[in-house]
Amino acid sequence: MGDENDIKRIPLRAGVQQELEQLFDEQEQAFLGGRDEEIPFDGDWKPDGNELLVIEDADLAAPFGQTLVDGPAAYQQLDVTNYADAGIKGIFTRSEVLDGRLLLQRFQTSQYLQKSGLTLVFSNNQFGKLSENGFALDARLAAVIEGNHFKFLSFRNLRTILTIQHHFEQATETEIAEFRDHASFHVENAALFDAAMDERSRKLICGISRAGILNDHDAQSIQTKAGSVGLQIDMQDGRLVLPGEKRRLKTILSFLEESVYKGVFSDETFQTNSKRPVQ
Repeated sequence: MGDENDIKRIPLRAGVQQELEQLFDEQEQAFLGGRDEEIPFDGDWKPDGNELLVIEDADLAAPFGQTLVDGPAAYQQLDVTNYADAGIKGIFTRSEVLDGRLLLQRFQTSQYLQKSGLTLVFSNNQFGKLSENGFALDARLAAVIEGNHFKFLSFRNLRTILTIQHHFEQATETEIAEFRDHASFHVENAALFDAAMDERSRKLICGISRAGILNDHDAQSIQTKAGSVGLQIDMQDGRLVLPGEKRRLKTILSFLEESVYKGVFSDETFQTNSKRPVQ
């Protein structure tokens, strides 16, 4: 496949199809093995060992599902004679285990094998030069597609294949500036604060803003609540200090986003891997 609406067929020589099916079967087992809980993706951290993240997106899934109806012959053949135009982002095939399931691999430009330059192949106990263009398959799946559901482990990997950024909310530059300049805060070092605004920090600030935490709680009450879970937040001139140290800043942002808690038995302060409520 090229972009998400441009699906191409990969023609295979006799005998290769069976080996390809076996490879994907093994990767499917490795991907799904022991993962018995599906978690709707909300932008939080990586899943636990028994969990899969899930995005539901009917529009995104439609072209994939249509391939099960059309069959491979309905699609144009992939041409890799010109790598600059191939634009491959991912490779997928149907599951041999479950009807309607599709198995999706990530594709990176490093997987291209080009006859130009010097790519060596081993044959008859010697290395020779690659005579035709080709590509290598990845060692693992990036996602499993079932109906309108994309099941995955890494949002970062999946978004290199598909346009799914709208499923991950993060603060805009304007929202970050409004947060930084809020009357509740004293920013210790503005330059370090701005440098700390990676994807995770932006997501946390987005969550804090959407929940209206700073509108509903003043600086003093926030400091008191932080102390109740073992987190010390300094005050200066009646405002909460946002430190320049990145790790410390993220801990405070995580607390404000309600992703910090105190262990009932250990009395230790922890950051959560997921903010799902207890059922």
